[in-house]
Amino acid sequence: MAKTAPKPDRKYSDRTPREERLAREARSEKKYSDVKSNPRAKINPDGTKTYDQSTFFASCPREVEHLLEKEIRDLGITRIEVEKGGVAFKCETEEALDVLLNSRVASRVFKEIQVYTITSEKDIYTMAKEKWWDKIFEVHQTFKINTLFDRETKEHFSNSIIFSQLLKDAIADNFREKFGERPSVDTGRPDITFLLRVERKPGSDLFNARILVDMCGEPLSNRGYREESLKAPLRENLAAAIIMTTDFDPSVDLFTDTMCGSGTLLIEAILIRAKVAPTYLKIRQYIEKKVPVFDFLKHPWFIVDRKSVRLFEEKAQAVYNHSLTALNELQTRQFFGFDLTERALETTRAHLYNAHIDPQIVTLNKRDATKITPMDEPPGIVICNPPYGERMGEEEELKNLYKDYGENLKHNFKGFRAYVFTSNPLLRKHISLGTSKRFTFYNGSLECRLLKYDLY
Repeated sequence: MAKTAPKPDRKYSDRTPREERLAREARSEKKYSDVKSNPRAKINPDGTKTYDQSTFFASCPREVEHLLEKEIRDLGITRIEVEKGGVAFKCETEEALDVLLNSRVASRVFKEIQVYTITSEKDIYTMAKEKWWDKIFEVHQTFKINTLFDRETKEHFSNSIIFSQLLKDAIADNFREKFGERPSVDTGRPDITFLLRVERKPGSDLFNARILVDMCGEPLSNRGYREESLKAPLRENLAAAIIMTTDFDPSVDLFTDTMCGSGTLLIEAILIRAKVAPTYLKIRQYIEKKVPVFDFLKHPWFIVDRKSVRLFEEKAQAVYNHSLTALNELQTRQFFGFDLTERALETTRAHLYNAHIDPQIVTLNKRDATKITPMDEPPGIVICNPPYGERMGEEEELKNLYKDYGENLKHNFKGFRAYVFTSNPLLRKHISLGTSKRFTFYNGSLECRLLKYDLY
């Protein structure tokens, strides 16, 4: 009789007794998330269907989580948990598509596909190797893994790269055992990107390892109207968050950017006024050129969900149709942009063209912000993102700019509300106006303030 090959020992011999105890505790808990790749329908007694809901996570710049939460709630989603750097929410896939298409402040949207309870990094390989990865993506597709630790996890585990490597090996070995080949890693622009978030469970020595798939690919902040070669000071979703934090009323207010630069604040304000989805340029590519502008369109877990595919087509067509009409119905004499250089104004014009916004909608002038006067009567907001003085010696030169700008607002913009976005606390003190409100933002790692001045 042929001998049966011994089963491989799944325990790691180099575990300490404490790690073995924690591993037993972890095995006694539910290790797998209740999230399904495709929600299953439960037939109710009245014949209706109730679907399991998946967990999603929308990331955003720090300090704007409250804006993202409101956007998600306004879309009718109620199972929400605000986290640092984003918002987690439970819903059906088609509702998550609404977030992806319509959120102005989200950076990316992820779908959670698994949650493991772990005691050490080695558990990642053991558990993940058993998952049905071929239902998430195909062997010929490329992938990459990013790993993030929360603060408490960083104190326990020293290297997130090890986690990425172990998860990569688990996925590759799983495919190799099933198909005799493995998918390739592409750290540049893969077909699918996984985010591994490792977080300590409160009051425990255990950790949750959440595996999420990036639905977007290219960040949602990359709207598509800015020139790729241009290094602009504000990402588009941060610019939108700044405008949403002001009291700008699109139905009655003038919008004046006194240092418009590349035109990002102006364009985001126009999209808010027109109620055009921030993804409309991507959707135009999808509708007109059949470009798969979001990564999830290439993922098997989405493609097999025929209901979600159909609903996405309908939602995309609605975004496309509305953008074509709404941008053409905007009134003139509401949006004004100024800058000191012709180069900046030309950049703004190019971006307006790329955004399919009629240049007549925006009045642009080459003027010094310390000397301009209103183009029309209030009400309205006057906003700017002035230089911060990053280079040596600039700060001293900019003191007069901030001082003179404040004096111009005081004397010439009575009845308006002014906003200044800056990261330099010393320079903002040279604006000799009383600040009525302050809001904290982060431009990347740079802490900034949005300051409001009521001009009487």
